[in-house]
Amino acid sequence: MQCCEGLRSQATSRRSLLLGGAAFAAWAYLPKFARAADGGDPRLVVVILRGALDGLATVAPIGDPEYAGLHGSIALRPDGPNAAVMLDTFFGLHPAMPEFARMYRAKQGAVIHAVATSYRERSHFDGQDVLESGFAGPGRVQSGWLNRALEALPKGERVTRALAVGPTTPLVLRGAAPTVGWAPVALPQADDDTAMRLLELYQHRDPALALALTQGLQLEKVAKGDEMKPKPGTNGIGAMRLVARGAAKLMAADDGPRIGALAFDGWDTHAKEGGP
Repeated sequence: MQCCEGLRSQATSRRSLLLGGAAFAAWAYLPKFARAADGGDPRLVVVILRGALDGLATVAPIGDPEYAGLHGSIALRPDGPNAAVMLDTFFGLHPAMPEFARMYRAKQGAVIHAVATSYRERSHFDGQDVLESGFAGPGRVQSGWLNRALEALPKGERVTRALAVGPTTPLVLRGAAPTVGWAPVALPQADDDTAMRLLELYQHRDPALALALTQGLQLEKVAKGDEMKPKPGTNGIGAMRLVARGAAKLMAADDGPRIGALAFDGWDTHAKEGGP
């Protein structure tokens, strides 16, 4: 029957899981970027903060005479305890973001305020999918706008990869263009001898899996280090730093990815609005 075609499940083999779900796939779509006159080699990193972060709680129009009255006790203030970091005479940044204030003043950061998708319903999950898919509304989407943009780029001389950071690939980077994935691992890792024995086995039995494992080991070699291992009791902020540092190490490598996507949960501002 045709009605159930879309719901038909397929058996997931160990091979397909490693080749598809682990996302340790070769990347050959991304062209060599045109370098600037100063010899720069730019990167693009898309960071998604999940949970409906309120822009007015982050970059507040403190200079608006109606702002304080409308926001009441959760309004950011230009002075006093937990004062906002004023970007100019009108906008103030949440006090928990002094580093971004430094980047803004150095013209390394910008704020694009009051921008939204066309989605107007109440589901945060559907709203997030619309943001990442790039489509007008929610639905059963299989790709994100960043992946489709990568697929549309002309092929060039540079053969590199797009980096998906986290235990799963964010929707914004899912699609036909393959990605390479990385996330800090808290579980004990196999020693080098075990990894090499497994690689040798795959080389004889399954060259495709051998290639996937080789790429994964190379990623781990670049990113690994005691500072990249999650510590017991690591909180949300510490975990974000850990992930960001690992991604930075991978993307800073000469042969590393030039495009990456990171997603962090816990940015719902239903609680502690206006807090430190």
